[in-house]
Amino acid sequence: MATNSLILSNNEIRNLKTIIKENGLNNQNITSEYELLRVKDKNINLILYKTGKLVFNDTSETLNMLNSSLKLETGYDYFLGSDETGKGEWYGPLVVVATALKPEEIIKLRLMGVKDSKVIKPTKIIEIARQILETKIPYNSLILNPPTYNKLYIDFKKEGKNLNDLMAWAHSRVIGELLNRIEFNQAKVVIDRFDREKTEKRFKKLEDPRIKFIQKDRGESEIPVAAASILAKYLFKREVQKLDETYKINLKNSSPEGINPEILSDVAKEHFKNVKNYLRSD
Repeated sequence: MATNSLILSNNEIRNLKTIIKENGLNNQNITSEYELLRVKDKNINLILYKTGKLVFNDTSETLNMLNSSLKLETGYDYFLGSDETGKGEWYGPLVVVATALKPEEIIKLRLMGVKDSKVIKPTKIIEIARQILETKIPYNSLILNPPTYNKLYIDFKKEGKNLNDLMAWAHSRVIGELLNRIEFNQAKVVIDRFDREKTEKRFKKLEDPRIKFIQKDRGESEIPVAAASILAKYLFKREVQKLDETYKINLKNSSPEGINPEILSDVAKEHFKNVKNYLRSD
């Protein structure tokens, strides 16, 4: 039977313990010093660790119980988050994604396994990304394939700006377009912080008394940001596969020196040192 995991807050742990007690579920003996409790009763199977990590089976009984335990943040119609991928790879596009979730959708995605993508196996990221897409939640993406990315990077540099300026522009664009597509009275937007000043400057254009903007370190602890990150990685992989098929190469397992210089600008980010050096030597 499939299992999943999520991190519970202290309040959610208390809620879970109360529900377990009220339902008279069978507590089993813990098997290690790291466990807080174990439950195996009626199709419900879960292990709670002292770190707050909960591992559970995905039966309807377990999911219904957890749905009652998880804390629902109120006060907003939508929670938005954005994240990017491809910034650190010399090849492929820069992909920036924003998602918009209703409060109940945040819980749904948590139970689906949405969390910080850095702790999710690559194959699992693809699986979860497809599940997210099946939910039909509003999202927006900006895919800057190498030729477009390279031109934008040069244009920003001519204006005395750098990659963080480009990133701030991209994040504000995907979030601004997504905000225009949804109806809301109050919305909360969380961005994984990378450059507070440049991001604030870009987001001034989106200022609205109905919108609360937050830049947060470790932004993927917020489910809308985590969902955006998972979708961004999924789209990045898809775009790289398209480049591989078009040019009959394997970018992930290649170096710039192994790519035909005539197509390098079509598949690589030119400002990366290893790419730049190869282009100069050609």
